[in-house]
Amino acid sequence: MNFLSILPFVLFILGSQDPVEVEVIGVYQGKSLFIQNPYRPTTKSFCVRSIYVNNERQELNYDLSALKLDFEKNDLYTPVTIRIISDDSLCNPIIINPDAIFFHTAYKFTDVTLSEAGLSWTTEGERETGNYIVEKLQNGIWIDIHSEKAKGTFEKAEYAFLPILDEGGNKYRVKYEFGNGKYLISNEADYDHYPEPVTFTPKKTKRMIRFSRAAHYEIFDQNSKLVLSGEGTEVDVSKLWPGDYVIYFDGRDPGIFTKERY
Repeated sequence: MNFLSILPFVLFILGSQDPVEVEVIGVYQGKSLFIQNPYRPTTKSFCVRSIYVNNERQELNYDLSALKLDFEKNDLYTPVTIRIISDDSLCNPIIINPDAIFFHTAYKFTDVTLSEAGLSWTTEGERETGNYIVEKLQNGIWIDIHSEKAKGTFEKAEYAFLPILDEGGNKYRVKYEFGNGKYLISNEADYDHYPEPVTFTPKKTKRMIRFSRAAHYEIFDQNSKLVLSGEGTEVDVSKLWPGDYVIYFDGRDPGIFTKERY
């Protein structure tokens, strides 16, 4: 289900005494959400048992007629999925201010995928002034690593970006900026990356060295001095002095090549 949907998905069985779950999907916009918690005179209790935000149970006082969700652990304009679990189908909790999470726009991310082939995303409803920022989670902080102008296609638009993946877990997301100070953030895309060792050719060259895959490289001379570094699938070594050099990929997989004279 797309996170911009403004209609809640409700699952219940009439007359059942089993717990009932209501799911609402929206976007956190910096506002608190209030939920009316019905009171049962017959049992002298409120009927909402628990509320989950993005699968995390909220520590609330459920013996109140109005429950408040502050979304303190969520970044602005990120998708939120709220599950309200109540006693049975006769209990009807009501969201008092639904506009707090219902984002009124035709724009939406339809798919965000991270794999060995890179990060790709598909959208609908773009504006001509839109812009994308690719963000990477690093040490618990989202950092900007790439930006590009949106195609401005209201119908389906597709994008791809090839990041340098870290060994192990990787987490990325995409921010769409509308151009009026507002933005939306996609769902997070995860991928566990365990790469094959990097190889390179040729071992003797006057100019270019090409890698078997994209990687961060560092080149050291015979005095262990760093002379070149960067990221990519190849490196131009034409400006190096003739001689032997050691090249490392992602801090490992060392190899030796010879820079030849022209």
